Amino acid sequence: MKITPIIGIEVHIELQTKSKMFCACSASHFQVEPNTHTCPVCLGLPGALPVPNQTACDYCIKLGLALGCSINRETFFERKNYFYPDLPKSYQITQLQQPFCINGQVILDSHTIRINRAHMEEDTGKSVHQPLNGVDATLLDYNRSGVPLVEIVSEPDILSPEMAKDYLLKIQQIIRYIGVSDADIEKGSMRCEPTVNLKIETDNQTFYTPLVEIKNIASLTGVQNAIQFEIGRQTEAFTQTREVKSATNKTTRGWDAVKNQTFLQRQKEGSADYRYFPEPDIPPIVLTDEHIENLKNSIPELPDQKIARYQRDFGLNNYDAGLLASDINFAAGFDTAVGQHPSPQMAKFVANLFLGAIKTYLNESQTQLDIAQINPDFFNNLFQSVTNSQISATVAKQVIVDSLKTGQDPVAIATSKGLIQVSDSEEIKKLAQAVIDQNPKAVQDYKKNPASIGFLIGQLMKASQGSANPQIAKETLEKLLQ
Repeated sequence: MKITPIIGIEVHIELQTKSKMFCACSASHFQVEPNTHTCPVCLGLPGALPVPNQTACDYCIKLGLALGCSINRETFFERKNYFYPDLPKSYQITQLQQPFCINGQVILDSHTIRINRAHMEEDTGKSVHQPLNGVDATLLDYNRSGVPLVEIVSEPDILSPEMAKDYLLKIQQIIRYIGVSDADIEKGSMRCEPTVNLKIETDNQTFYTPLVEIKNIASLTGVQNAIQFEIGRQTEAFTQTREVKSATNKTTRGWDAVKNQTFLQRQKEGSADYRYFPEPDIPPIVLTDEHIENLKNSIPELPDQKIARYQRDFGLNNYDAGLLASDINFAAGFDTAVGQHPSPQMAKFVANLFLGAIKTYLNESQTQLDIAQINPDFFNNLFQSVTNSQISATVAKQVIVDSLKTGQDPVAIATSKGLIQVSDSEEIKKLAQAVIDQNPKAVQDYKKNPASIGFLIGQLMKASQGSANPQIAKETLEKLLQ
């Protein structure tokens, strides 16, 4: 039996606008007193008229362009009719027939995941389940109701749970680069709903299992685990029931991160069940070529473009370039540090510092890189000092972290701490002779096995308090031991 997962993902992104999608209420709702950012529009009161947020629409178009989408010049909003307690109007203003963005793609290595659409809509309120006066209750907070959302819908081109996670990381990365959202899945500003079924080939026949949409996933690892579980569950269900995909057996399942399993929620509606029709209170939107071009020109260098530039201009390998570009703030720090026209050697030196000592420092201190602390002259001076053998590579890693902490020139820090390398051959010769005289057994070991010279080098470095040039130290010892 051959099993092939068929995976698509809907991604909901809360946009970082000051106001909501169709009213002037603040879009801020995290850690806010419940029901304090509301008005007749986002509460769905009779007679209230929605007015589209242009910034939110522009953000949606920018995101679509960054995903390689075509932009519909004429579009309109529609009503999606369904009832949830946290949906005050009993319908959601969204897009179906003519969304802002269509036919994009995300490329993972050599595999292309097609984007069906990226459309604009409003978020719902939030149901809060908690005891009230000793009784289990559901409370409703409408601060989130009406917050601008972009929904990104992929085609079912994702081949594995691991690829699903990589796809979401790529989406998240692009979103953060263009600055339309923080895309924090743990916080809830990015929500992911994978749809999973299986192609099963057995007994010279091909079967497709029923579609399942998975809800309530609060982490990228959770997405991967939920899909993995669902593949196993559907495989087992098929072997027992032989139930196959039909128009009526699509279900929605929740994700229990504690039990690490999905659970049945409800039958999933089709588009006809939602009774879509054009939103009568919002006129159609017509976009000009000039407006779209201006939005396209406002998009910064995207991760894939940055990776390609690092490889082309600096000779970095794909892995290192990818790590540098993985976070926009980290990449901006690197770009600042190397300056305007660095040599490939300089760029590789700085890249090693960023991927080594600097990244370790940021992780251990749990801090973000402060771009204001990055002085390209400091990095250039440090590179020159290492190239001229004034400072060792080990010392460079130490002082660059001290430089970030204090704002001082790393070379000046090395000088003040007595970490400038001694390259004076006569001084190193004296130290080397003393080490030889003090370690006769190590000398005998060296004569039997020259590879054991490392011990003597270590003793010399210790005697110089780490200031001796290691290469000159090695060469001097070898000459004296001949």
